[in-house]
Amino acid sequence: MLKQFILGMKPLELRLQDYLEDLVGERPALERLPADQTDSLPLHLRERYHLVRTRLFGRPWILALSSPDWEPGSALEYADHVSRLSAATGGGAIVVVLPTVPSWSRNRLVRAGVPFIVPGRQMFLPPYAVDLREHMPSPKKVSARPLTPAAQAVFLRHLLKENLNDLPLREIAPKTGYSAMMMTKVKHELESGGLCEVTRRGRSLVLQFPTDHRLLWEKAEPRLSSPVRKAHWVRWPTPGYPALVAGITALSHRTLIEEDSRPTYALPEATFRTNLERGLFHGCPDPSEADVLLEAWTYNPLLLGDNKEVDPLSLYLSLRDTPDERVRQQLESLLEQVPW
Repeated sequence: MLKQFILGMKPLELRLQDYLEDLVGERPALERLPADQTDSLPLHLRERYHLVRTRLFGRPWILALSSPDWEPGSALEYADHVSRLSAATGGGAIVVVLPTVPSWSRNRLVRAGVPFIVPGRQMFLPPYAVDLREHMPSPKKVSARPLTPAAQAVFLRHLLKENLNDLPLREIAPKTGYSAMMMTKVKHELESGGLCEVTRRGRSLVLQFPTDHRLLWEKAEPRLSSPVRKAHWVRWPTPGYPALVAGITALSHRTLIEEDSRPTYALPEATFRTNLERGLFHGCPDPSEADVLLEAWTYNPLLLGDNKEVDPLSLYLSLRDTPDERVRQQLESLLEQVPW
């Protein structure tokens, strides 16, 4: 499988195939070059480009797909790269495929005679094809789908715990307990939902959220869900860490509402299942015989809470759909306490 260089929603190679299919009427096949044609290249060129071959306009080409991890080069640099790549591949015709290129750089590439393609935007393959029109990208459609638990947890962490602006995704991952692959999905969700922008800092992708957290919360709230997968009555005489106080119990500590007769706690769903299997607590079908109402959450309450109680925004979301008018009134008071 071809290595995927991600830029925005689609890998560069897929954007390239889409663009060429629109221009020539058929989707070109991309074939990886054998190792014996690339092993002699300098390390920086092997890291910078992914080489594939294809046929366009009745002749073979070698396409050098640039990794988005590298900063854009000058026209002279690209001309040197094309020369080195051509020599290493037996004199093949090289085309540099770039994620993006500013107009001033494009003009210099043309003057230097460097064949290049910017998928969806421009192509310079003299004398076979030249497409230098300024293709304006369509406005991004904002997704209205609910956020996944991981995306919601990362978003709420930014609002409540720490500013995630300008932090590389690889640094956010360990802070949240999610994998690098999951953070890539989270990044896409937050960006496509219009909740942040994604920019590049050197080799790293970083998130950029608006500065007004209250307005950002109001924009996102329709797409946020209750973290409670299911609530269970259990026998657990001495609940404690890593379970956090949640539900009406937590709300009673923050507002004027009265506490329920049995406390509510929250655990991550996976931890709930593990502890139930180990016998730390036992399910109880009759609420009158239970010690605790235990909520199984879709994300880890510890990610946002204070090691004792769940965070106020997740608490709000967990009770938002209650039919109890007195609870809804206190939820508004809860939001007013959040240090936006």
